[in-house]
Amino acid sequence: MPSAVWKGYLTFGLISMPIRLFAAARAVHTRLHEIHRECGTRIHHALYCPYDERIVSREEVAMGYEVEKDKYVLIEPSELRKIRTASSKAMDILQFVKLSEVDPIYFETSYFAVPEEAGKRTYALLLRTMQG
Repeated sequence: MPSAVWKGYLTFGLISMPIRLFAAARAVHTRLHEIHRECGTRIHHALYCPYDERIVSREEVAMGYEVEKDKYVLIEPSELRKIRTASSKAMDILQFVKLSEVDPIYFETSYFAVPEEAGKRTYALLLRTMQG
């Protein structure tokens, strides 16, 4: 079963209904791996520190932002979590427009909305209203 890309509420005026958004189409990617031609084994990339001249473990690796050539400010995962934008739990319908009024650039990614059990009747009413 596909997993929802967003879960929240679709609101219109005083009406609110719980929904989930699913990707309507998925891009197909062909994954290739680097293989050692001689024995057929998948190649792994080692994390190498040229300063210490040794392979380092993942636990020794941090994220950093380059402030000038070869000078970095280390950034902790907790700091990245603090600046992450919050996802809204509500999608507000502000107005209805004709399909011809929407720039096609907004159709790059398409989704389908599925109402949660508690919102099925309200969702069906909204669809009937939009169909005119």
